[in-house]
Amino acid sequence: MNANSDKDYIDAKVSSFDAKLDAGLAATNAKIDATNAKLDAGLAGTHAKIDAGFAAVDAKFEATDAKLAAIVAMMIETRAALEAKIDSAFERATSQSVKWMVGVLVAAITIVVTVMTFVLNNAIPKAQPTAAAPPAMVIQLPPQGVTVLPVAPAAPPKP
Repeated sequence: MNANSDKDYIDAKVSSFDAKLDAGLAATNAKIDATNAKLDAGLAGTHAKIDAGFAAVDAKFEATDAKLAAIVAMMIETRAALEAKIDSAFERATSQSVKWMVGVLVAAITIVVTVMTFVLNNAIPKAQPTAAAPPAMVIQLPPQGVTVLPVAPAAPPKP
């Protein structure tokens, strides 16, 4: 064998090996591409399912959010109504308390004035009027050492 023929032989063998290798790689690439296509189709289905699941969860969250917003709005309205009722009740209670306090004060003043009038009118006994008051009796003592003669009774008046 000579060098040219050996080189041609090796080149032919390498070329045939390259061709076989290229054919094998092409077949493997075709299988990989087919597998990738199957995976992409499967993943597309999975992605669609996941997206549908997320859409369903988002819809549920939005529905729940709407329900919670409605509940919060209802609670705010209820609180406002209760505050109005409480304010009204407080105003009525204050009004009633003021009326009772004024009434009790007026009654207490009336009772005090009545009792004081009764006490002051009856504390000092009033002088009872008599038919005729007896004349005042005057007693005079004679000075010492002087004799006083008794006075004769006065004569009865003539008719």
